[in-house]
Amino acid sequence: MITPYSEKTVEFLWNLRLNNSREWFQAHKAEYEALMLRPTKELANALFEHLRDKAPQHDWNLHISRIYRDARRLHGRGPMNDHLWFTIYADREEGGGPAYWFSFTPEGWDGGMGLWPSGNTALERFRAFVRQDPASVEAMVRRLNSQEIFTLHGESYKKHKLETTAMLQPWVDKKWLGLSCVQAHSELSLSERLYPFLQDGFDFLLPFYEFFLNLPAL
Repeated sequence: MITPYSEKTVEFLWNLRLNNSREWFQAHKAEYEALMLRPTKELANALFEHLRDKAPQHDWNLHISRIYRDARRLHGRGPMNDHLWFTIYADREEGGGPAYWFSFTPEGWDGGMGLWPSGNTALERFRAFVRQDPASVEAMVRRLNSQEIFTLHGESYKKHKLETTAMLQPWVDKKWLGLSCVQAHSELSLSERLYPFLQDGFDFLLPFYEFFLNLPAL
């Protein structure tokens, strides 16, 4: 049984954003643990175990964010994160390839899978693969475009990184690439329906995940 997020979770996060101090947080830590941390851990662990059962050939790892911000990167912000997120990734060091993620914020939630440029060459390997076999990548893109839950996200370079087909150009120009579902809070995110929705979504994304995980080396 997974404890769902609730309206009280959202209210707590808004209050944390408005009262972002260690003193306020310590006075409300029990609320954080019951309303935010427990649902996040239970959701993360359930999806982690599902992926281990769904794709046992991979060595899956789970990372759940901390509520405390890195003191070296506050940049004038309060010491607490006003949201939590987790990542699930396989067969790599953290930060070195594709990852599933889920994030719960005061405004809403987002989840999916993606590639980030820090510490890895996955996007460069992806562009090299597109040069060699654009047709197979277009087939993958058409599969994504056949549904409406996950869409392509990510900041793009101002200049093309690679000249390719109109379908693939938005993909190869990304500084980071995410296949994301982004939603405001609703009955879905604040109920027991969230876990099966994410489970089905992560299953849909698994072939995309494995494609990016197994890109040939440069």
